[in-house]
Amino acid sequence: MSAFVTGVQNSQEITHEKNLIGCKEAADNFVRTMQGLEDRLGPLLLQLPPGFTAERLEVLDAFLSELPVGPQYAVEVRHKSWLGSELPGVLRERGVALTLVDYPRMPRLEEATADFVYIRWLGDRREFPSGHTHLKKDRDEDLRWWSELVDRFLGEGKAVFAYANNHYQNHSPSTVERFLEVRRGERG
Repeated sequence: MSAFVTGVQNSQEITHEKNLIGCKEAADNFVRTMQGLEDRLGPLLLQLPPGFTAERLEVLDAFLSELPVGPQYAVEVRHKSWLGSELPGVLRERGVALTLVDYPRMPRLEEATADFVYIRWLGDRREFPSGHTHLKKDRDEDLRWWSELVDRFLGEGKAVFAYANNHYQNHSPSTVERFLEVRRGERG
């Protein structure tokens, strides 16, 4: 396997514009295109829009049932109605990961629903709207919490994929670097 593996976020046309309805062909085309990455392809992320609520679980389940076999898939929810819903069971049945997010408007989730874990460190766009050149926020305590969770998953034999956006600490590459430093126990 290649040393560099990348995760890919699904098309907003599929998730946000069509809300997973009537887009089997578009999803198939997207997945087929991404499969061109071969062994460098990590999980494909379906980031649901904030207005996509748990009342649409059947729509999500039907969409997942039609996805091409082969790639790993992760689903990210951004509405609190999903908390306490049947979503984890549905994802577990399909072998799809529940995306674990650090996001201002959602509580942290820590349930693995697949044989891999997908983590996203998101932030508030209003806090760091531009100038993403270096870290501007100390999140070492948060990263230590995530490190302990990652240890648990690794101890269970799960692969872990973790991604940061610029709005988490203002510079995503430095966030990932800082996470690795925290895991090694470095201070500073």
